[in-house]
Amino acid sequence: MLSSVLPQRSVPPALPLLCAGVAVVFVAALCLGAQDYGPGLLWQALVARDPKDLAQAVVVEMRLPRALAALMIGAALAVSGLMMQALTRNPLADPGLTGVNAGAALAVVAGLWFLGPMGSAATAAFALSGAAAAAVLVRLLAGSGGGTLRLPLAGAAFASLCLSVVSFVVLMNPEARNLYRFWMVGSLALADTGRLAALAPLGLAGICLGLAVSRQVESLMLGEDLGAALGLHPGRVLSLALAAIAMTSGAAVAIAGPVGFIGLIAPHLARRLASGAGLGVTMLLACPLGAGLTLLADIAGRWLMRPAELPLGIVLAMIGAPVFMLLIRSILRKED
Repeated sequence: MLSSVLPQRSVPPALPLLCAGVAVVFVAALCLGAQDYGPGLLWQALVARDPKDLAQAVVVEMRLPRALAALMIGAALAVSGLMMQALTRNPLADPGLTGVNAGAALAVVAGLWFLGPMGSAATAAFALSGAAAAAVLVRLLAGSGGGTLRLPLAGAAFASLCLSVVSFVVLMNPEARNLYRFWMVGSLALADTGRLAALAPLGLAGICLGLAVSRQVESLMLGEDLGAALGLHPGRVLSLALAAIAMTSGAAVAIAGPVGFIGLIAPHLARRLASGAGLGVTMLLACPLGAGLTLLADIAGRWLMRPAELPLGIVLAMIGAPVFMLLIRSILRKED
C-alpha cells in the first residue's frame, strides 16, 4: 500500500512522531476519566481476569472501546475531508458536502418516527443505511459525466431536501425530536465493542480505498480533460473517491453521530506538515492527526465537567469554530 502511495519518496519523518504522539494520547484516554488510574493500575486492569475488578470493567468495557472508536472516527473523517477537499478543489470543504450526514440523519429520524425509541445498534444501522443511500443518490444526481463541480452541488441539494424533511418530522413528533437531539450532538458515550467490531472494518476499508485512489484523484485535480488525456476515467475515479468518502463518513456517523470539524481541521494540518507532498503522503499524515485530535477532544470532554461529560461534538465545535474562522481569514489574505 505504501509503495503505491509513495512511489518517489519515503514515508515523511513526521509520520512516526505523530503515531508515537497518538499512542501517548491513547494511553492517557485509558487512564483519565471520572476516576483516574495510574499506569500500574491500568496495566493490571488490562491483564487481569477478575470479573469483579471495577478498574478492569471501566477500562476494558468502557474506555478501551471508546478510545478505539475515537481513533477510527478521527482517521476516517480526516481521510474523508481531505478527499472531499481534493475533489472539489475547495480547502473549506468537508464530508458533509456529499449529503452523507444528512442522509444518515433522515434515516435515523425515520426510524424514530416509525419504530419509536431504538437501541444503539438499530440507530447505527439506520444511520449507516441512510449514509449509503445518500452516497448512491448524490452520485446519480451528479450525472454520468462525473464532473467534480456537480458533486458538491448535488450533495448540497440533497442535504437541503433531507434536512427539510428532518425538520418537519421533529416538529410533528416531540418524542422523535428529543431522541434525535441527543443523537445529533455527536457523542462517543454509546460506543461499545459490538458496534465498533461491526463498523470499524468499513471505516478502515474506506481509508485503504482512499489511499489506493489518491494518485488518481490527484491527477483529476489537474482537470478532467487532462486526467482523461493521462488515461484516467474521470467518472470511475469520482465514483471510487465518493465510495471512500461514504464508507469513512458513514462508519463514523453510525458510531458517534454527526461529528464536525475533524474533516476540516486535520487535512489543513496535514498539508502543512506534508510541505507540498502528494495527496497520498498528506493522507497518511492526516490519519494520525485526525485520530489524535478526536482522542484529545474526548478526553477534554470527560475532564471539563467530570463526573459528567461534554459530548464530543460540542467539544469539537468549541475548538473547530475559531479554527474555521482563522482558516477563512488566512485564505482571504492569500487571495488579496
